[in-house]
Amino acid sequence: MTRLVALILLGFSAFTAPALAKSLDPAGQIRPELLERAEAALDARGPSGQATGKFVVLDYSLHSSKPRLFVIDLEDGAVIALRAAHGKGSDSDHDGYLDTFSDVPGSSASPEGLYRTAEAYVGSHGQSLRLDGLDPSNANARSRAIVIHSAVYAEPDHLQKHGKLGRSNGCIVFSADDLATLMDAVPKGTLIFVGK
Repeated sequence: MTRLVALILLGFSAFTAPALAKSLDPAGQIRPELLERAEAALDARGPSGQATGKFVVLDYSLHSSKPRLFVIDLEDGAVIALRAAHGKGSDSDHDGYLDTFSDVPGSSASPEGLYRTAEAYVGSHGQSLRLDGLDPSNANARSRAIVIHSAVYAEPDHLQKHGKLGRSNGCIVFSADDLATLMDAVPKGTLIFVGK
């Protein structure tokens, strides 16, 4: 039995049965179908996948106005839920929903799959975090510069004005405050599962 399943069975507040039954949960719960896939990806990595004590699940089935990136503490089951923007190549009608994944260079789409957080750096978007894709579906992440960063189109005032976040070139993008929260909560080497 994996640690995530154990947390669910023990009934930690982040994984209560009623919350798991919801397909959309603006309060920041994780859909059971996605959690099951994420857990399988984590298990496939063995003990090294849990080495940082954190695991991140990004549910791109949720609208960009909703918290949909979940930082899970593998020790106590606590969850931090944050809003995250997706790529414009994944949402051509710009309705706030990710429609398709792609790892094709130049697609400006978000790739799905399992990532490992790599080095932090300061780039054109300020504080940023590189990602290494661990699956065939995101193997080009580093060469495409699919990273974590903040942008004005992910700020609360943009959301209030437009009812959705803006779109990236495939990166996982946060407001400045949420990026700071993520960077504090997620050590280098943490696994991130991106799906829908």
